[in-house]
Amino acid sequence: MDLGTVFLILMLVIIAIVLGVAITIGVLISRGVVGLVKIGKPKYESAKRGALKARAESSTGPVAAILKQRVALAESLDATQRSLAVAQSSGQYTGNLESIFNTLQQTGTVMEHQLLVAQREPDPAVQALYAKTLAGQVEQITLTAKGVRNALASAAAPAGSADLGDLTRTLEIEATMLANWSKTYTDLGPEQ
Repeated sequence: MDLGTVFLILMLVIIAIVLGVAITIGVLISRGVVGLVKIGKPKYESAKRGALKARAESSTGPVAAILKQRVALAESLDATQRSLAVAQSSGQYTGNLESIFNTLQQTGTVMEHQLLVAQREPDPAVQALYAKTLAGQVEQITLTAKGVRNALASAAAPAGSADLGDLTRTLEIEATMLANWSKTYTDLGPEQ
């Protein structure tokens, strides 16, 4: 091998190592950033909702009604999403509730946009009309979301009294058998 070939091979090896290190660092950084975003997003949403609540409480007139509808809608959908996630992570059967919730969430997104339009309306009389019209739809969404949570709660499989009764009877039988065994063993006396 001549000097030029050795130099070319060394350069290719160095380039491959540098590229490998750069790709590895890039992947680690991107995963870290994605992880931070996932961690920070719920806190950001919570802070945003807290600010919205404060504005709803401090506002008056139709704007206050619209803001309260936005808060109720967001809290209801968020609570339902958390309940569904917990049920799924614990292996509880959820049936079609996930698809129902997805549709409900899409409807909630559309409703949120309509409420934002209503909130930004400059005429208080039109805002009042928006608030009155949208209130029924928001209430229907929140009631449906509560229905999903109620369905999850009723589908939970608690330990029934029949299961506990069987367990108690088995325990009593086992305790009786152990007592009889102990009595028999002690009646035999020490071996001689």
